[in-house]
Parts: sequence; C-alpha cells; structure tokens
Amino acid sequence: MMNSEKTTRGHFLMSAAALLAAIVIGFAVIYPASAQVPPSRALFLDLDTVFTQSAVGKSIRVQLEQFLSEIADREKATVAAFEERERTLIVSAQDRPRDELQADWSQLQAERTGQADLYRLERTAVQASSNNARRRVNAVLNEIMQEILVERGANMVLAVTAVHVGGVDYDITAEIIARLDKRLPSLTVERPK
Repeated sequence: MMNSEKTTRGHFLMSAAALLAAIVIGFAVIYPASAQVPPSRALFLDLDTVFTQSAVGKSIRVQLEQFLSEIADREKATVAAFEERERTLIVSAQDRPRDELQADWSQLQAERTGQADLYRLERTAVQASSNNARRRVNAVLNEIMQEILVERGANMVLAVTAVHVGGVDYDITAEIIARLDKRLPSLTVERPK
C-alpha cells in the first residue's frame, strides 16, 4: 500500500469511529439508561425460617432424624459387640500365643474401623437424601417466589438477614410458608441405601 492509500484509509476509519461514537452518544441523550431500566423493588425472605417452620420442612426434619437415630442405634449395638469381643480377647490372652493374639486383635480393630466407615457412609447418604429433598422443595419455592414477585410488582428477592427491612409488607417469609404448606405439605425423603 502506498502512503496516500494508508492515509485515506486511516481517515475513513477515524470518520467511521467518530460517526459511531456520535450515534451512541445521541442514543444515550435521547434514551437515557435510567429510562430503560425499571427501578428495583426487592422483597425479603428468611429461607432458614421457611425450612424450620413450614410443614414440609418439619416433615423432612422428622424423617432425617429418624434415619440418623436408626443408624446411631445400630452403631451403638455394633460398638458394644466389638467391646465385648475385645474383652473376650483380653481374657483369653493368658492362654494364647502372642503372635496369634496380636493377629486376632489386629483383625478385630480392622473390622471395627471398617464398620465405623460404613456408618459414616450411611450418614453421608442421609445428607445426600436431605440435599435431594431440599432441592425438590426449592423447585416449589422458586415457583411460589415467582408468583409473589409478579403479584407485588417486584423484581428481586433478597435474604432478610442481608439487610434491615424497613416494612413488614416487604418480608414475604410468612406468605411463602403459607403457600408452601398448601402446595407441598409433606415430602417423602428417599431412604438411604
């Protein structure tokens, strides 16, 4: 390219950029951004209260507590059985060769550790069941929140703990609980396998 072509092309690009900037500025003056964005109207929700006070939240909690109680009862019985086996092994120590006694003790401790690991896995499975139940409730909660947002002309829901709420009509926690109790009064939590 020759210098005059570069200069002409450079002037053209600068002119196009200047024209584009003028168009953008013109639109900004004619249609200010504040006119395009609706004002924010927030509602507030205490999700912890929803899960502790709603019927479905209470139902889930009772089921999870039952699962964990069953695990704890079985674990307690298992620990007692291992302790009894340890006592028997200790009593028999006088009559047995040391190497044989050590091998039996090691095997018993390995079994005990393995069983404790299984109980931990069961508790993890209960937590997974809890998370699945909460996701199912959250799906219904999202529908309810969308309905309330439309009804009240709001465009966001914030955690009530994040701000100081100036008016009771902005806190939708009680309304969410009432609607959730009607729409989803209980939920069967999957029993961990």
